[in-house]
Amino acid sequence: MAAPTLAHIDLSKTENCTFITTHFHMGMGRMKQIKNLEVITNADRSQLKHQKQLIDSPELEEIRSQDSKLKRFLDTMTCAYDESTRFAPNEKMETLYKAMKAYQVLRRPKLVAKFMEVYRELEASDFASLRESLGEHFHRDDYPSADAVERGFDFEFNLRPVGAVNLKGLPDYIIAEEIAKDRQAREAAVIEWRDTMRQMGAVLVTTLLDVLKKKSDGKRTRLTDAAVDNLAEFVRNYNLRDLANDADYQKHIETIRQVIQGVSAEKLRESENLQMLVANQLEEVKAALRPLVVESGRKFR
Repeated sequence: MAAPTLAHIDLSKTENCTFITTHFHMGMGRMKQIKNLEVITNADRSQLKHQKQLIDSPELEEIRSQDSKLKRFLDTMTCAYDESTRFAPNEKMETLYKAMKAYQVLRRPKLVAKFMEVYRELEASDFASLRESLGEHFHRDDYPSADAVERGFDFEFNLRPVGAVNLKGLPDYIIAEEIAKDRQAREAAVIEWRDTMRQMGAVLVTTLLDVLKKKSDGKRTRLTDAAVDNLAEFVRNYNLRDLANDADYQKHIETIRQVIQGVSAEKLRESENLQMLVANQLEEVKAALRPLVVESGRKFR
């Protein structure tokens, strides 16, 4: 079946969403470029770039880790509009808002405070340990004052209605053009998200299938909980995230739901017969999904 054109895209589900835009700012960078670094290689050195780690801090990495954790949580209940903006179903907005607000005013400031204790200790010693470890590549200018670093840490989020173009007082033709542009942008985002969801589902099916099938030597790859849980989570949240009302894909989601219903990694490990049954069923699903999966440009999670 041919992919629907923009004119055929149903945007009704987007109108029951709110846009969430998030920005995670880090007050301290992790890498800087190094020029003229001697490296033994048979490659053209002009084609290589080298980086140095400015600071090795578990506290800093924990901020990045927790930022990623919040992003993954948002991913489970939202759909990408662009790199920093998501369609969030209104029915989930209270849950999402509370999670973001708690991270903004409680969790992240505590993480930043722990890192700043470390940074201020380094600053007090004029970064002696970093001077020693980086040698000739240490540059004091890479390390701003503690106050400047602390000001650079921020997590912000903004909400705005989907499809609302408020240009009161402007000529009607300008308002009409802006409404049309907004609709076109949403249509393009929904098509890209539909293709991304199709690809994500196919990858998760293949991942589980690959660990259930025996290799040529008769052995199997180690079965992790994530291989089952990630597919189950994808299916569980699919209807919420299916902004395109993708009927062609929905029937396969229902098939996957039936295949893995009541199946866990523990049960699969205990029964080779169950492994074979699920693998055979997923093999059929994989083949059915193949014509629908489009390898396109950017993929948002």
